[in-house]
Amino acid sequence: MKNISVVVPAYNAEKYISKSIESVLNQTYSVQEIIVIDDCSVDQTCKVVRKLMEKHNLIKLFENEENQGVSSTRNRGINESTGDWILFLDADDECSQELVETYLSKINEVTEDISAIYPAYYQIDENSHVISPVLSGKRLSGVKGFCDILIRNPIISPSGVLVKKSRLVEMTGFNSSIKYDEDVDLWVRLLDKDCSIEYIDRPLSFIRRHANNTTSSMSTSHNAEKLIMDQYGLEYIKEKLYKRDYTIEKNSLDFVLFLIRYKQWEQCEELLENTPVLEDSSYYITYCFLKSIVYIENKRFNDALGEYEKILLVNVEHGAALNNSAVIYAMNGNKEKAIIHMEQAMLLFPGYLDARQNMMLIQNGKTDESQFRFTLRELRPVLLSYSTD
Repeated sequence: MKNISVVVPAYNAEKYISKSIESVLNQTYSVQEIIVIDDCSVDQTCKVVRKLMEKHNLIKLFENEENQGVSSTRNRGINESTGDWILFLDADDECSQELVETYLSKINEVTEDISAIYPAYYQIDENSHVISPVLSGKRLSGVKGFCDILIRNPIISPSGVLVKKSRLVEMTGFNSSIKYDEDVDLWVRLLDKDCSIEYIDRPLSFIRRHANNTTSSMSTSHNAEKLIMDQYGLEYIKEKLYKRDYTIEKNSLDFVLFLIRYKQWEQCEELLENTPVLEDSSYYITYCFLKSIVYIENKRFNDALGEYEKILLVNVEHGAALNNSAVIYAMNGNKEKAIIHMEQAMLLFPGYLDARQNMMLIQNGKTDESQFRFTLRELRPVLLSYSTD
């Protein structure tokens, strides 16, 4: 039998923490304990938890003597836990009542060693209403998983993720020096040690989006990703990428993604020139998009527009191509076509922040390139909700 401890880091969570804890108490398979670590809240978080403790002896409350941040708070929860597995749950999130039972079934059916498991997600609002389609992921392991996480992390939150405690101890938990995306750092370290992270293709974790989320800003998240990559360096990442058993064009285009993030523009252009991709390739759209980003950096906007036109001939629903082409049309004085493309982008991707900002500028007749937001990465199938930057 697998013993599961739930670790809930809490800071000023009085509004949501009862829903979070109750979603664990309502599991079809009971957990061993629910450990709440309060990180010096100044609201009624501890009062809410103590009231729940009067009815449920599974709940344990620990209070930090000083504010330590979410990484150290989760680490204390790991240290206080007695289970073989740790289920992380943020104090403002919820989970399906079948989450734990589903995880245990997965552990029992997989013969190889599992280090962690995560599910598909829904995003919910302040009233627990679902506000997004399903956010899907995939199984991650070894070199491929390491690269996948750094290219586009599919584990959108540590909340709802189950991790083997022995692995957490081996990794010394979360890196407390990292203030944002500390969970991404942990997953990358696990995968760099050839561990596997299993995936449940059912939306069993509900991530609440509100103005007070720790990482509510897109720019904050991107900056945190860069800090994590810096721990490994571009050459180490390149070595990992080219070890994968993909085609040379796939490995090279993925490396261009990292060159762009490191602003190695000359190397980007050279690699793209030396990696011809034919129109019938499944990577053709990505190839055109990456070329366009290099052209934008070099202020070759009409060349970039040519790439977007190629993309939209193949896929009329390519959100980033719609947004970026609209910006260039606006800069060229073609306001009518710019609005058509931007409206299509916003219709396909509600909550697309770049498009929303750009549409306001276009409607106000702006044409100055410095005011617009080009999207520098192809969009996820379902956008995450962030605050404006």
